[in-house]
Amino acid sequence: MSIKQRKINMNTFIFSHFSYCPLIWMCNSRSLNSQINKIHERALRLVYSDKISSFDELLKISNSVRVHHRNIQLLAVEIYKALNKLSSTLMTELFQIKKTKYDLCKGNTLISRNVKTVYYGTESISYLAPKIWELIPIDIKNSKSLNSFKSKIKLWIPYDCPCRICKIYVQNLGFI
Repeated sequence: MSIKQRKINMNTFIFSHFSYCPLIWMCNSRSLNSQINKIHERALRLVYSDKISSFDELLKISNSVRVHHRNIQLLAVEIYKALNKLSSTLMTELFQIKKTKYDLCKGNTLISRNVKTVYYGTESISYLAPKIWELIPIDIKNSKSLNSFKSKIKLWIPYDCPCRICKIYVQNLGFI
């Protein structure tokens, strides 16, 4: 098979599973995220017949990002749609703009929820969404159309993700 055919197979049989309802399972455990990355890496190795390159090098070759980063990009798209009334009422109610008297040049700021637990609080979409929205550059947030936003957000990689998966864990200290 050619590389193009192998890419089609990878997208059809592997990534279709990761693309099904990603907002529901995007706040998964580190071990599950590690397993997803291993599957992603194996698939890229098969597509490019490359046994030497690192996972990050394979991502650059394929012009893609990790599944978790893609899920964060998809969350950003959903936030954009909700803020611009292009989404369902449920999503619009989930992501609400904070009303302020001052123009802080940050774009729309979302209302942040108060939480008391980790798994149903800090690892929920309603808690993560405002933090992720703050990370997105202003020029992407101020896109005039959904298509423009989608094309720009695909180029953005969320390196400072506030979720538990992306935080560094130190033994006997916790997450930092």
